[in-house]
Amino acid sequence: MKLQDSLYKILSQEGGTFEVTMLEGHPVYEGHFPGQPITPGVLSLAMVRECASLLSGGELRYSAIKNCRLTAMIRPGERLIITIAIDQDHQLTATVATPDGEQKLQLDGTLFKVES
Repeated sequence: MKLQDSLYKILSQEGGTFEVTMLEGHPVYEGHFPGQPITPGVLSLAMVRECASLLSGGELRYSAIKNCRLTAMIRPGERLIITIAIDQDHQLTATVATPDGEQKLQLDGTLFKVES
């Protein structure tokens, strides 16, 4: 399931840095949680993976997540900076933070390229 343009919109990209805005009105917010909507952690991970796929030029999937720290809630309407680094062995390091530096997510993992 592609989340770009339904859960989040990419405003700009420069190298491995993406500026995104979380879109309001995604159906997940109706049940997670009414009156206090937050983005589920699994969708935050999927958003990072989709941005990593754009950065690499091909569809990527997680093969391992070594460290994942969800340090603050991601809410609809927020602007975020996603910073991604992928090395030659497909090791991923990513952070999600607000433009003023409040960290929301820190991730270290391994990706693999999906063959079509």
